[in-house]
Amino acid sequence: MTTIVSFIIVLGVLIFIHELGHFAVAKLSGVGVEKFSLGFGPRIIGFKRGETEYLVSLLPLGGYVKMVGEHAGEEVEEREASRSFGAKPVHTRAMIVAAGPVMNLILAALLLPLIFMIGIQIPAYLEKPAVVGYVTPDEAAGKAGIMKGDLITSVDGRGIRNWEDLLSTLAMNPGKAMRVKAKRGDSFFETAVTPEASEETGAGYAGMFPPMAPVIGELSNGYPAKEAGLEPGDEITAVDGKPVTHWAELEGVIHRGGGEKKFQVKRGDRTLTVKITPRFNKDMKVHLIGISRKIEQVTRRYAFFESVVRGAEASVEMTARLFMVIKGLILGKYSLKTLGGPIMIAQVAGKAAEAGFVDLLSLVAFLSLQLGIINLFPVPVLDGGHIIFLGVEFIKGRPLSERFMGVAQQIGIALLVALMLLVTYNDIFRILGSM
Repeated sequence: MTTIVSFIIVLGVLIFIHELGHFAVAKLSGVGVEKFSLGFGPRIIGFKRGETEYLVSLLPLGGYVKMVGEHAGEEVEEREASRSFGAKPVHTRAMIVAAGPVMNLILAALLLPLIFMIGIQIPAYLEKPAVVGYVTPDEAAGKAGIMKGDLITSVDGRGIRNWEDLLSTLAMNPGKAMRVKAKRGDSFFETAVTPEASEETGAGYAGMFPPMAPVIGELSNGYPAKEAGLEPGDEITAVDGKPVTHWAELEGVIHRGGGEKKFQVKRGDRTLTVKITPRFNKDMKVHLIGISRKIEQVTRRYAFFESVVRGAEASVEMTARLFMVIKGLILGKYSLKTLGGPIMIAQVAGKAAEAGFVDLLSLVAFLSLQLGIINLFPVPVLDGGHIIFLGVEFIKGRPLSERFMGVAQQIGIALLVALMLLVTYNDIFRILGSM
């Protein structure tokens, strides 16, 4: 029940804000609005106020604002001609069309600072001194001679207070040789570390990690770990007789695969031995057993101005990730199977609601930002496609032909239907695969 209610709330907010943008700018521009609907298809409830009928319709996957004279060739009564969408200048029509996605972007821009002010959950280690818990062999930190137990005190003369300082400094300097000062025991030493650039994000990383005990937080349905009987809270202490003391070390052993492995597990006062064969994941190109680590978290709240800055940074980061994923899909780096649809959104919304109000707000902000950006893509049927058509009309001095517009709309609809079928299939396949 929580999942359904959360899904309706999240989707309802996104659709309402989007359509409100079209509606408000249309009204302010003197365009008549006949219908304002949340959802498509048959009417569930509604009322009429003034000239506009306000509706909630059966299919919740979108909404629409029906304006007077909205479609080319549509007959409009003479007394309504001046209030017709088609009679307005190109720039006015473009503003009305763009208002929907812009409202989604504004919603995200307002919610993100609010989320930082209310307080976000962050890993507790970010606030702890930068004591190295593990160093990946053959990566930047290991090559520079940094070892487990070293305390990083400065980078290029800038003091490092905690792991957050260290990770952000490395992330912003990929490929740059940096002077790292560290304390080992009672003595200090300096070395040069050149962070490598992540293939996925481009951010710098050095292959050194804070202390992270190999304790399981969650297990994925349909994967070997859950099938073998592992449970949240289990600590994996050895694999094939070799001690494991860090999560990154455990990941490295699992990702390499190599057939069946014996996992020594500490569960309370008991020690168990479990045999598990890691499964190769074609999308990630590594072996997995379906576990995620337990993360100790703390709540951090920010002042108003810092929240605004953090919110802007989060917007930029989420936008960059969206385009990175799109690029990966186009280049074949990511599989289309990773795309999710309404069912996945509902599941995520349910989990966010159970986690708390801030998580639900974060999901709304994330989806609103993506909805706003994607709706501006130059694809027929999407708002971005309409804006492109209006731009061509402005340059040519006359509207595009009804025949061309009709064909373009049909292509756009076909693409959207194909995408919806794909993501729905992915959702169903994901559910069946977890049973």
